[in-house]
Amino acid sequence: MSLLASAPPRRFAAAIAYGRSVMDRETAGDVLNATWSSSFGSHDTSKAGVGNRSLLVFAVLNVVTAISWIGLFIGLKYVEPAIVVAFMVALGPTATVWLNAVIRRQGVPPASDIVVSASIAMIASYMIWISASGNAGVEWGARSSFGIVLAIVAGLSLALTNVLVKLLFDRGFSGRQVLAHRFYGTIILLLGLVDYSSIVPEISQHWFAIAAVGVSTMIVPLLLIQQGIRYVEPFTVNMVLSTAPIITFLFQYFDSRIVPSSHTFLGNILITAVAVSNIYLQYRRSA
Repeated sequence: MSLLASAPPRRFAAAIAYGRSVMDRETAGDVLNATWSSSFGSHDTSKAGVGNRSLLVFAVLNVVTAISWIGLFIGLKYVEPAIVVAFMVALGPTATVWLNAVIRRQGVPPASDIVVSASIAMIASYMIWISASGNAGVEWGARSSFGIVLAIVAGLSLALTNVLVKLLFDRGFSGRQVLAHRFYGTIILLLGLVDYSSIVPEISQHWFAIAAVGVSTMIVPLLLIQQGIRYVEPFTVNMVLSTAPIITFLFQYFDSRIVPSSHTFLGNILITAVAVSNIYLQYRRSA
């Protein structure tokens, strides 16, 4: 991620736009057909009502997907990558607990989930202190606070994204349908940010790198994550993703611009430890 963050903004926008365009292979009619044919419970007797509700979920999913990705990429310009990733995954479980209760009507979450969510929220506060006090791997700058805010917003959006994806799976949509129709908002937003005078030369000169980034860091990971959401709860998916900061921290050693920070390493270790502990608790609870 740190390597991506160093790329020129217009080249970065072109790369994202190209990657997103690869995903749009199905028609809107497929979504409607799937919606009409799915069974949503005894209270959903009106096909028109079902269609409207599912389209609303897709519309919100497009908005929050755009916010999470753009927030991530811009946040990486101003904040240490390991801290940005930590914010995104740390806020996920905390927000998911309550989003599940409200959106999917699962009732009050288990006490263990609340404790884990509170623990990760406290660790995220520690990560904010690391950045603001100058103990991060990247020097605190004039726009660092803006980058942290974007990372927080991206983390909350990512949590909502996972809950909405699970809701669509509950309504009978396939992973391919969800992936094909969740990036319209991102494409529209990027069309407003891209430099049209350079997009064609950038794609023609760097088409292989753009395609490689699109497949390896977007299409394949999203497919795997969505399949994970299909079989387990969004909270569990977010907890597994909480191991990402420590992996990102290790990759930072390949970037000479980032100075290794013991404070960042400690924060990432704490988040990973809480994530692994929660996975174990989830396994014991389901056994």
